[in-house]
Amino acid sequence: MEPSTASKAVGGESICKDKAGDSASKVVDLTQARLLSDGTEMLASFNTVANVPTTGTVLYAVRAWSSDGSKEYQFGVKFQDGKETANFVTEAGSGKQENITTGAVAADKQVSVRYPLAKLEGLGDKFEWSAKVTVDGTEADRCPGGDVRSRFPGA
Repeated sequence: MEPSTASKAVGGESICKDKAGDSASKVVDLTQARLLSDGTEMLASFNTVANVPTTGTVLYAVRAWSSDGSKEYQFGVKFQDGKETANFVTEAGSGKQENITTGAVAADKQVSVRYPLAKLEGLGDKFEWSAKVTVDGTEADRCPGGDVRSRFPGA
């Protein structure tokens, strides 16, 4: 039996570096976003200039596109006043959202969260991605900037 695209994924890593001081928000400014896969899970981590905010609503999210453009996902974690309130994967084509039960870790200047690759079916071993942070519903920072995308795995 042929394994699914998600289960045959190999490990890899991609890091997006972001310029400090380019955030539209005084609350969150990304310095780096990182995706790391061990072949079964995807770890997304977001590093910031200042400590993780403990007030307001903050969403840390990744948008990922398969290399052939047939699949698009958004996965992210939302905090309200420093407490995790949502952790999800949304498939853009269907709009289907799945809640993820692995909790995020937010400490000091980093937020990290794990996603099962089975929830990212069809994304493949190589894809494009970008990360962003929104504060109270308004985009604060993006990595890389503008409409540029990073590649997974990184070069």
